[in-house]
Amino acid sequence: MRFASFVVSAGVGCLCCVALADDPMFRPNSATATSEFSAQYAIVHAINGSGLPANFTPLDSHANYSTNNHWTTRSGQTVGQSATFFFNTPRTVGGFYMWAHRSNIIASNPFYAVTRFDLDFLDAGGNVLASVPNLAGLRDITIAQVYGFAQVSNVSRVRFTVRETFNNNVSPFTGLAEVAFTSCVAPRPAPVANTGVCPGGTVSFTATADGTPPFTYQWRRNGEPIDTTLNPTAATATLTITNVGANDVASYDCVIGGPCESATTASATIALCPADLDCNTLVDDLDFQVFAAAYNILDCADPSMPAGCPSDLNADALVDDLDFQIFVLAYNALVCE
Repeated sequence: MRFASFVVSAGVGCLCCVALADDPMFRPNSATATSEFSAQYAIVHAINGSGLPANFTPLDSHANYSTNNHWTTRSGQTVGQSATFFFNTPRTVGGFYMWAHRSNIIASNPFYAVTRFDLDFLDAGGNVLASVPNLAGLRDITIAQVYGFAQVSNVSRVRFTVRETFNNNVSPFTGLAEVAFTSCVAPRPAPVANTGVCPGGTVSFTATADGTPPFTYQWRRNGEPIDTTLNPTAATATLTITNVGANDVASYDCVIGGPCESATTASATIALCPADLDCNTLVDDLDFQVFAAAYNILDCADPSMPAGCPSDLNADALVDDLDFQIFVLAYNALVCE
């Protein structure tokens, strides 16, 4: 079975905020590798905490590359090499922490870091229970890179296979600084963008998150849960609001729940953009053409005026110079937001 992966790169601000909400971290009891440069660079040095403080967390930085604190392969053995991590007792695994190889300090060849890899989860008999392929890694990251995926039960070993190294696999070596696992990675929400909309238009906000699925969603308006019987999309990843009016101008966020924790997206706002007369999220020349035609008519009561008199931006029943001043400000801003 293959699961889609969810990746959070270390260095993203939300990692520092929520890393401790993950389930407890655990380390393999032993490990083997298909290639080891020497005993000083054996795979054991990627599971024993060498290069990290005692009781380390994913937010702790790994020490610079040195003997007895990294796993490094033999020269010329990179892509296709693997390490297998063993647990004495079968575990439920839903997250992986990787401290990248710190070869960036080696001026002559700073390209050892793994930038793409596969994870296979195996039972005690060596049968593959699930796979998470094609995960991306970064170099020059001192704290853990965090990966969340659907939980896999009864895992006795995890196989890590190198698929790509930095600099298009030119480097003759690769490896890892440290690894650890967890049963669940808490949601790491991505930002939700503000949006502008014309009166009567439709707005959608989408919440995305990395972490261990499955996720639940509850959208909120000004901090209060939106009634899902009135708007069923408030319980989905994408909130849709139709026929937007002044009452919908508010701040929206989403509480994303996961197996181990919940997290809330940053809030986003709706801005009503009445000068966007063609409802394309821009106030541009096309809108000016619509406005100019209404301006020449002037009176909203005139039968030739478009229904609802949308160009009457100050609601005084006329499309006149006062409306033009409002339109020009929106036209200069261009984007509705």
